[in-house]
Amino acid sequence: MPKCQYHEICGRDALEGSGEHLCILHSRNPDKDKTAFYEALTEHRKEKGDRFDHFVFPEYANFANIHFTEEANFYFAKFIGEAKFEDAEFIGDAYFWGAEFTEGANFQYAKFPEGANFRETTFNKGADFLETVFIKKADFANASFTEEAQFRDANFIEDADFENTYFFGDAYFWKVRFNRGVNFSSAHFTGKVYFNLAKFSGRTLFDFSNEISGVSTQIFSGVEVDFRYVIIEPLDALTFRDADLKKCRLVGTDLRKAELVGVTWPKKGGRFRVYDEDASVPEGETHPWHHIEHLYRQLKQNYEDRKDYERAGDFHYGEKEMRRRNPETSRGLKFWLTLYWLIGGYGERWVRPLLWAVFFLVAFAALYLWLGLQPKNGGQTLALTNKRDWIEAALYSFRVMIFLKPDDFVPVGLVAKFLNAIQSILGPVLLGLLALAVRQRLKR
Repeated sequence: MPKCQYHEICGRDALEGSGEHLCILHSRNPDKDKTAFYEALTEHRKEKGDRFDHFVFPEYANFANIHFTEEANFYFAKFIGEAKFEDAEFIGDAYFWGAEFTEGANFQYAKFPEGANFRETTFNKGADFLETVFIKKADFANASFTEEAQFRDANFIEDADFENTYFFGDAYFWKVRFNRGVNFSSAHFTGKVYFNLAKFSGRTLFDFSNEISGVSTQIFSGVEVDFRYVIIEPLDALTFRDADLKKCRLVGTDLRKAELVGVTWPKKGGRFRVYDEDASVPEGETHPWHHIEHLYRQLKQNYEDRKDYERAGDFHYGEKEMRRRNPETSRGLKFWLTLYWLIGGYGERWVRPLLWAVFFLVAFAALYLWLGLQPKNGGQTLALTNKRDWIEAALYSFRVMIFLKPDDFVPVGLVAKFLNAIQSILGPVLLGLLALAVRQRLKR
C-alpha cells in the first residue's frame, strides 16, 4: 500500500482508491470519514505529538483548554469547520504558517509563552483573539482576515508584526497593549479600524510602501480609523508615514512627538484640519471642543518642531477656531476671537487684512470727501465729483493709515476728525496683521 505524501509527518498509508496519495489526516476530501479522522488524530497525538502540518480538519476542531507541552505545528493546515483554541496554552512555539481557517477561528484567552507564527495564514470568517496573550514575538505578516478581526484587550509583550496583512473586514485593536515594537507597514485595511484606548510602548510604524509592485497608495486609504485616547510611551514611538488620516479620529491621543510624514489630512475651507472637527457626535453627547482644541495645539507644536510651518499655521487656525466655536467660551473672548478671525484669520491669512486695509482706505477717503477735507493753508474743500480730489483723498487716507500724520490737508468738522483718529488706529493694526501673516508665509 502506498505511503501518504506526508508520511514523514503522519507515518500513515494513503487511503485506498482516493487517488490523492494522502492519508485520512491529510486527505482534502471534505466528506472523508470523520470518525476515522478523529480516531487517527487521537492516535497521532499520542505517537507523534503536536505536529499537524498540512492536516485537513473536516469539521469542528476543538483544541479549547488544551496545553500544548511541546512545539505545536499547524503549517498549512486547513480547518473546514470552526476551530476552537480558546484558553489553549502553547508552551512551545506555535506555528500556523500558511494555515487556512474556512470558518471561525477562536483564540479567546489563549496564551502563547513562546513565539506565535500566523504568517500567511488565511482567516475566511471571523478571527477572535480576545484577551489573548503573546509573550514572545507574534507574527501575522502577510496574513489575511476576510471578515472581522478581533484583538480586543490582547496583550503583546514582545514585538508584533502585521506587515502586509490584509484586513477586509473591521479590525478591532481596542485596548490592546503593545509593550514593544509593532509593525503595520504596508498593511491593508478595507473596513473600519479601532485602536481606541490602545497602548503603544515601543517603536510603532504605520506606513505603506510596496516597492515590489510599485503601487503608490496610503495606509488607511478611504477607511474610518478610531485612534482616540491612545497611550504612546515614549511620545516619539509612533510613526505615521504615507498615511491617509482623512477619516481618522485622534482626540485624546498625544501627537506632539509623533512622526507624521506624507500624511493626508482632511481639507476644507482652504485649510488642513482633523476629522474630529467635523465627525458626527452620538445623540446625547456634546461636541468635544476642548479636546479638539488641545489636539490642534499638539499638532501645531509637532509641525513647528519639524519646521513644517504651513500645516502648523493651519492647526493654529483650527486651535483658535475651536475656542471661538466652543459654547463655553465667554462672550467677551468670543467677541475678540471673532474679530481676530474676521479681520486677520488668526494671524495666518494675509489676504484678509490686505482686503480690509484697501476697503478702509477707500471708505475713509470717501468719508473725508463727504464730510470735508481741505488744504491746511486754506483753499477749496475737496469735492466728491472731482477725480483729482479722489486721488488726493486716497493719498491722504493712505498716509493716515501708515501713521505718517499728513499735515497738508485737515478734516473739516468734529466727525471727520474723529474718523481720522479711528483710522490712525485701525491702519497700523491691519498692517500689523498683514505683516504677521506675510512673515508666517515667508517662513514656510
